[in-house]
Amino acid sequence: HLAGRVDARSHGPTGLYTNKRIILIAMSILITNATVITVDETDRVIENGAVYVEKDRIVAVGDAHVLGEQYSTVETVVDGKGKVVMPGFVSAHNHVGYAVFRGRAEDIGHAPTHRLYLPMSGVIAQEERQVIGALAVTELLRGGVTTILEMEEDAELFVPFIESSGIRALIGVMVNDVNLEALARGETVFDAAVRDQQLDQANGLAERWHGRADGRIQAVMAATGLSTSSPGLLQGLRQGADEKGLRLSAHLGFGERDLVQRIHGMAQFDFAGAHGMLGPDVVAVHCYEVDDGEVELLAQSGTHLAHCPHMNQFRGEVAPIQAMRAKGMQVGLGIDNYFSDYFEVLRSCLASARIRAHDPEILSAHEVLALGTIDAARVLGLDQEIGSIEPGKKADIQVVNMRTLGLTPVNDPVTTLVYHGHAKDVDTVLVDGKVVVSDGMVRTADQDDLVVRAGDAADAAWTRFAECYGGYSVAPPS
Repeated sequence: HLAGRVDARSHGPTGLYTNKRIILIAMSILITNATVITVDETDRVIENGAVYVEKDRIVAVGDAHVLGEQYSTVETVVDGKGKVVMPGFVSAHNHVGYAVFRGRAEDIGHAPTHRLYLPMSGVIAQEERQVIGALAVTELLRGGVTTILEMEEDAELFVPFIESSGIRALIGVMVNDVNLEALARGETVFDAAVRDQQLDQANGLAERWHGRADGRIQAVMAATGLSTSSPGLLQGLRQGADEKGLRLSAHLGFGERDLVQRIHGMAQFDFAGAHGMLGPDVVAVHCYEVDDGEVELLAQSGTHLAHCPHMNQFRGEVAPIQAMRAKGMQVGLGIDNYFSDYFEVLRSCLASARIRAHDPEILSAHEVLALGTIDAARVLGLDQEIGSIEPGKKADIQVVNMRTLGLTPVNDPVTTLVYHGHAKDVDTVLVDGKVVVSDGMVRTADQDDLVVRAGDAADAAWTRFAECYGGYSVAPPS
């Protein structure tokens, strides 16, 4: 076994008890006799290959026999027979605490923000949000996701668990400065006091956490959207990002066009660009409501896209990623919320693009796997460190068991995984060379305990929601 563990109980920042596991780390690991999908520049796939890891880095990738002889004194040898070794998935957009809406929001189209998200923020307790977010992080690790960009209203609640879980994360407070009471009346009123408080919260997270865990945790500056942000708020985010050398992220082009024009008197991307929310350090999220001119503007600005096809398809939306990529725009995949199986995101990307184009041959399994690994790493500015299996890069690796129902026969490992893989097929996950998942179990958290506590937390939150707002049921269509 790669990892032993010792349980310890410690208080989280809001008094929530969290299970921390102390992982016993091998200084060197050789994963051998496996099929290695490198996702490198040549898209190399090595049959009977091996990957040698020292500390937090990949040192060598190649033939199993050659590396076995070269590194015969390695501390730990992992037999990868019948398994695939590939980069950990990179999710360029997440709201882990939004797992509370799983099974509530999927059937109400574009309405969740006003009917569920904003109302729930006033009734859910911090401890409840925290444990639900911890469960979501654990699910992501279990399915081979090694890096996330997490943005949420109270994002700092999740950082201690993210640190102890071992996942790599860019994390930021998702801010807005709209008066919620006025918004409930159908009015958009910006509140200077809210703006200052939100910017203080966002900057505070960055100051306390950026660069922690040997750089595994980084901060971002993030906005909910344009219609709920004043010019001063966006300018404050840009200033904070520039001063600290951080990336920015915001939901853009996601059904706000008319609202932005009415509220700010400008076209949506003109407003974003005028206030610092376009550029090579910006991760735009969604962008499914864009015309050809807006695609051109985005591409010329150097803005990157976090494409969330699995989430968007349930809202009847598809971003024109082929047009964006043709213009040179960097696109990577994200999970968004509710979901945790990244393999489903890969398939949704393929299916939605082909349906949009009425062409069953655009994109390929290899291209989509790149969108979920090295391309998503580029979107986050991390492609020199993660996203492929190459010497010198961080050892962020997943090992998938191919000898299982649904993956046999393995006629082509990349195509088989993209079209037929699931989170349950992931056997082992390393982040920074540390084993965080082995034998299909997350070793940095108590999975069973989190399932129970997160379920109880959600039940309590929804009970208060119903008491406050008179229910949460969605009427079936007439």
